[in-house]
Amino acid sequence: MRAATNTQAEGALPVLPCACANLRRSARAVTRMYNQELRASGLELTQFTLLMALNLTGETTQGHLGKLLALDTTSLTRMLRLLTKRAWIGVEAGDDRRQRLLRLTPSGRKKLQQSQPHWERAQKRLRRGLGERSWIQMGGLLAEVTRASAAV
Repeated sequence: MRAATNTQAEGALPVLPCACANLRRSARAVTRMYNQELRASGLELTQFTLLMALNLTGETTQGHLGKLLALDTTSLTRMLRLLTKRAWIGVEAGDDRRQRLLRLTPSGRKKLQQSQPHWERAQKRLRRGLGERSWIQMGGLLAEVTRASAAV
């Protein structure tokens, strides 16, 4: 593995030779920033994301939610446990006994609404840091990266 070249701007992070390493580094930094903003709401970004996704989808299966968020069943089950325990997410059996239907409860919707301003601050911080053009490009590019990775 070659070291990154010195052609980058002073203070800029080097581009690593591995796409996954670059994405994970970015994801950790962005997650840390969102968690800082969300801390006052009592939620972590992973929890906020699940509440937000259920708010968007309405009642859905755990499998569909996992696909939407690119999460495996084991990780998603672990993440849902606390939100279910706090009664922010309701779980019912589906048509098939193996199927679990998830929905946001009224208290979950309230928690999401209380957390929204903190999340919006994080969004604005990142958007301001990137600039409008890069912000728009990032959304499209990340969707393509996810699609291309899932297709392999």
